[in-house]
Amino acid sequence: MAFFMKKTAITYLLFFVSLITLGQWHTITLPTTASFRALKSFKNEIWIGGTKGTYIHSKDEGKTWEVKQVAGAENLDFRDLVILNNKEIILMSAGPSEKDAAKLYKTKDGGQSWEVILHIKEPKYFFDAITWDQKKGIGYLLSDPIDQKFVLFKLLQNGSNIEPINLIDFPILLPREAAFAASGSSLLWMNKKLTIISGGGHHARIFQSINHTLESWQVTNSTIPADTTSGFFSIAAKNKNHFWVAGGNYLNLNSSEIPIIESKDGGKNWSPIKSLLPNNYYIEKVIWSSPYWIVTGPAGSYAFHSHLNHWKKLSESHYHNIIETKHKIIGVGAKGQIGYFDKSALQSLFFPKK
Repeated sequence: MAFFMKKTAITYLLFFVSLITLGQWHTITLPTTASFRALKSFKNEIWIGGTKGTYIHSKDEGKTWEVKQVAGAENLDFRDLVILNNKEIILMSAGPSEKDAAKLYKTKDGGQSWEVILHIKEPKYFFDAITWDQKKGIGYLLSDPIDQKFVLFKLLQNGSNIEPINLIDFPILLPREAAFAASGSSLLWMNKKLTIISGGGHHARIFQSINHTLESWQVTNSTIPADTTSGFFSIAAKNKNHFWVAGGNYLNLNSSEIPIIESKDGGKNWSPIKSLLPNNYYIEKVIWSSPYWIVTGPAGSYAFHSHLNHWKKLSESHYHNIIETKHKIIGVGAKGQIGYFDKSALQSLFFPKK
C-alpha cells in the first residue's frame, strides 16, 4: 500500500546566511525543526532524512528544496538512506522494533508516494546503516547484534527482494558491542567487501568480509578503549585501498580518546594518522573530497589537506553528517540545521591570497 504525501508540501527557494567565523559554511533556512542525520547525493540529487518522518529533496544540487513528511511515519527517525536512481529512494528508520520503528520505506516516483518494503516486528532489531552498490544493483542493511552477532540483510531487485544473511563465521562480539546509527557510516561496501566498525564494547573494532560472499570475516582487534557511548562512528574511503575511521563519545562532544586511524592496504592493517587533529572531539562523520579529508561532529568540523599534511578549522558548525556534491559540501544537524560551502572555498582556506 502506498503512502501519499501531504498536499501542503511546498517547494522552497534557498535563503543563505553566511556564518561569520571563517566564511565557509552558509546556513540554509528551511521551514522545519526536525533533526537530520540521513544524507546522500547522486549527481545533482540531494536527499536528507530525519525525525518526525521528515525528508528533504533537491533536484538541482541545493538551489531549490522540497520539505515533506512521509504519511504514517510521523514518529520515525530516518537515520540513513540510499539513492537507487533519480526516482527510487529508500529511507531507513532507526529505532527499536519493539516500538514499531524497524522499517524501510521506498519511493518509485521521486517522493510522490511511499511504501513500506521492510517492517520487522520481532524484538531486538534496530537498523544502523544501509549501503548500495550502484553497479551491481544490490544493497546491504545492518542491524544491531542479536546474541552477540550482527544482523545483516541483502537487498535485491532495487529493494523488491530483501533476504537475511546468515553470518555463520562472523566473530563473536564483545559484551554490548554494536554499530552506531549516527551518520549511517558505520558500514562500507568497497572493492566487493563489506566493512563494519564498532563501539559499545571494551574496545573499538573493525570487521571486514574476506570477499563478496560474506561467508568469512576478519576482525581488527584494536587497543582503543570504548564503552556504551563511545567507539568508531564513521568509515570513509579515498579509494579501494585507503580508508579512514573516526569516532569518539556522543556524550562528550568536546574531547575524544578515539584517534583517527587509517588503512592503506584495503583494511588489512590500521594505524593512527600521523598528523593529529588540533582539537580532539567527537567525530560523527568523515568523508574524502579530493584532495581533502573532512571530519565533522556536533562540536565542529575540520579539513585536512592530504598533500600539505595540514589541518584547517572550518567556520562554526554543528553538523552530524556531511557529503560532497559536484561543487559543494552539504551538512545536516539538529533542529533543522542544514548548511553548505563551496568546495572552492577550501582552496582559499589552505592557499589564501596575500
